[in-house]
Amino acid sequence: MKHPLLMVSAFILCGSLGLAHAETQTIKVGTLKAAPQLDGSADDWQDIAENTIKLTYIGKPELTKTVAMKAGVYGDEVFFYTTWEDSTEDILHKPSIWDDTKQKYVEGSQREDRFALEFAMKGDYDANWFSGKEFTADMWNWKAARTNPIGITHDKITIISKQPMMESYKATLPDGSNLYINRPTDLGGEPYETKRYFKKQQDLMPKYAPLEKLPEGVDDIKAKGVWKNGRWHLEQRRKLNTSHEDDVRFNLGTPVKGAIAVFDHDGSERHFTSDTLTFAF
Repeated sequence: MKHPLLMVSAFILCGSLGLAHAETQTIKVGTLKAAPQLDGSADDWQDIAENTIKLTYIGKPELTKTVAMKAGVYGDEVFFYTTWEDSTEDILHKPSIWDDTKQKYVEGSQREDRFALEFAMKGDYDANWFSGKEFTADMWNWKAARTNPIGITHDKITIISKQPMMESYKATLPDGSNLYINRPTDLGGEPYETKRYFKKQQDLMPKYAPLEKLPEGVDDIKAKGVWKNGRWHLEQRRKLNTSHEDDVRFNLGTPVKGAIAVFDHDGSERHFTSDTLTFAF
């Protein structure tokens, strides 16, 4: 996504420091001979072509990152294998840390690594959320601390509209017009809950705990991320058609626009982003 992400209320919101290119890079989605195991290994992907995608850092365009992505279909599922350089494995997110002086837990500075994958659903999609275009997109938000331990990716929606929406972020565009951005979780709900601690247990306690049983639709996107030798290796799989209205439906022969972003233990306001991409099935 060609935008910084800003934490406003409980939503991740986006802005832009530049316009996406008119011609989009095509990501080829091949045909797999067998369903890959979600183990972070490239062994199951030898026959699928690799796509190299360049990302730039919000606010510092001189900083770039390269993401290698392979995509394929087997049966009624689509699979993605993505790798990118990351010198540290960051698997803590805003942990509760005991402060002896204050005699209470305070929020730690640690931030998890994340990978976001977005697919257009309706409207005039643009990776630049502040382009002035209106659209709805399916957002796959993999999180090293909050979703990787339970083997899924957080399934969300991106809604960009010129019409006011409940619980949305209001942005003002350069021409003076208003834009509203909403980032709801899919109807199944959040895959984790926030924990609070009033008495000391251990020096460091997790802020987020996965639900014991995930509601229907929350675990549509299966995922496994493995960090090794200075790189993340992420595999994801999902039904081409989940039959849920809040999920994109992939059809063979029909291209889908989208974008990706990488968070290297960053907060929401800074991260690496791609231009608009075209996923060719």
